[in-house]
Amino acid sequence: MIEVQGISRIHITLINMDGILGRIDGGIGIALKNPKIVVRVGGCQPFPLDLPFKVPGICIDEDYPEHVGLGHTTQFKLSLAKLASEYNHMNYSIKELARLVKRGSTSGVGIYTFEYGGLVLDGGHSLKVKKEMLPSDFAESPPPSLLLRRNFPWLVYFNIPKGKRVFGKEELEFFRNAKVEGVDMLARVILMELLPSVEERDLEGALDSIQRIQNLGFKKLEVNFQTDEVKSLMREMKNLGFPAGLSSFGPLVYTFVSSRKEGEELVARFGGKLTEPNNEGAKVKWSTTTS
Repeated sequence: MIEVQGISRIHITLINMDGILGRIDGGIGIALKNPKIVVRVGGCQPFPLDLPFKVPGICIDEDYPEHVGLGHTTQFKLSLAKLASEYNHMNYSIKELARLVKRGSTSGVGIYTFEYGGLVLDGGHSLKVKKEMLPSDFAESPPPSLLLRRNFPWLVYFNIPKGKRVFGKEELEFFRNAKVEGVDMLARVILMELLPSVEERDLEGALDSIQRIQNLGFKKLEVNFQTDEVKSLMREMKNLGFPAGLSSFGPLVYTFVSSRKEGEELVARFGGKLTEPNNEGAKVKWSTTTS
């Protein structure tokens, strides 16, 4: 039996959506241990992807909701592509798998957290290969380059309140109509506050950067587009001393905590879940067990 244990992820923000310096997109995010996608070769259902190599059938042992901010579409497709690649003894790179399933055409966070885990930063796309701001479902550009990968040091609390689930044509129109401001400051916050804070294990600095990011660039538009319930939860968490971020379009809201006790206190007050970061990426498991 072959099994792929995938991941979920927090997408902190897209970075450069104006293309002024000849590049567009760019993303930063974090891999999570839970929830996760677990798929294996089995007889539960046919293989759902159209790939040049397949498996006789699959079983989905663990899964999580789509369009809530956990990166389900990319993680599910990559998990299946990795399963089929392993089954057929084909050594495809993560970029090759991403091309096959048509992911990574906007942000590289999903593909690189799948492969490496941790916190990842990608360099976006040259305007030579991608001319306009489009979501991955509507773009055909190759995956971006990975610029940085680091182990992530803190536990992650997340909550999925009632909010908008943005995808498909609504997402496309949002991208096309976006009027982005504050990109220069956003890049500065990422380079000079968020990344050094992770490297130096400075939780206060990391949370301050997350708070700043919510009011800059494309992320500000995503936050403003969400429901009052989502924004109210973010305010309440901030008032308790836990600045909160919106993952992708949301409605998932997250923060970082230094201890399990802190995280459990947030769970007791607001609901939601506490998870460890995934600093390893997706795993492939082989066994002689048949299904």
